[in-house]
Amino acid sequence: MVVQGASDINLKGTRSKKKKLDEYNNWRPWPDLPEPMLDLITKSLGPIDYLMFGCVCRTGRSYVATYKKGFLASQPPLVLFLSTHARRACYFYSIFDRKLYKAILPNLIGKSCLGITCGYLVLKDKEGRTDSQIWLLNPFTRHELRFPSPPKTYCHFILAALATPLPEFVLIAFCRWQPYFQFHRSTDVHWTVYDYNDKFSSSPRPNPWMIIDGAVFKGKVYVLTSHAEIGILNLNSHPYVTLLKLLGSNEQLLMIDETSSNEYEVYELNFLKMEWVKMQNFGDQALFLGHIKGSGCCNVTTWKGSRQPSNCIYVVRYQTFVYTLHFLDGRYPELIMHSHCMPNVFLPFWYFPRFLQCGFCI
Repeated sequence: MVVQGASDINLKGTRSKKKKLDEYNNWRPWPDLPEPMLDLITKSLGPIDYLMFGCVCRTGRSYVATYKKGFLASQPPLVLFLSTHARRACYFYSIFDRKLYKAILPNLIGKSCLGITCGYLVLKDKEGRTDSQIWLLNPFTRHELRFPSPPKTYCHFILAALATPLPEFVLIAFCRWQPYFQFHRSTDVHWTVYDYNDKFSSSPRPNPWMIIDGAVFKGKVYVLTSHAEIGILNLNSHPYVTLLKLLGSNEQLLMIDETSSNEYEVYELNFLKMEWVKMQNFGDQALFLGHIKGSGCCNVTTWKGSRQPSNCIYVVRYQTFVYTLHFLDGRYPELIMHSHCMPNVFLPFWYFPRFLQCGFCI
């Protein structure tokens, strides 16, 4: 975003010259703009330019800090593309206005991307070393979090802010085919391993009891087992899983089942009855399914000026690089990226600007 008159450099000179220049051009310095004018300016900005606007001057920084939460919540997700050979950049694509943005990142040489969690790219060293780290990088803000590599095998990560009296977050690492969970609190020095090999070994084959997925919900970490059970992962010095029997809530916790024919069935957890209920209608919501934790659910009516379809599923596929829109009423899927085709070396993720509100993003 190119802004004229946004710097104090443009205001050099004597006070009388400044006054004459102001009167002649009928303009005001950025710090003196009234809030209605700031509202008008920011209405036309996307999330990237909106955050950059906060760097223009002190007034802009204060305005963005005050209204950032509502603005980011009103922004639709972007498709993030990161090349497997990326050195310094990634790309954001808006399927709604069909614009492609390039974002400059810190040096990525020697790193490989494992996925995305809570708005952070999860990166690791391509060459395993004893001092290897897990590097979490926010591609919008460039905020970084670094952790030592987990002691055991991993392929998925979950970053979560915990519901604790003091601000605290945790990184969870797990592999669907290994009988353990690993987690590292922001206040810890080492990883803690939750080993459930006894339960795994004693369960009947060919469907042994395993933790296959997890999600952060209202400050707690929920896990899904291979037997379609739901439980809470208790993160203390002796971690354990509590399988739920009864819990009242009006919030949503979803499970997505992809069939062999690339169709989707979505189930909502009924907390009162503790059972999965198949969803027949999303209402004003749309589901965005992506690669390795890059998924989410959004209320389309909160997007400013959007006329995009709701009650549907937006899908990006890593294996085939097909970007489609699936409807729940039986209509044939539609392509959602007509004018841009990224090379096969680019991994696609959904990126949700609302994640920039998270406490560990500040």
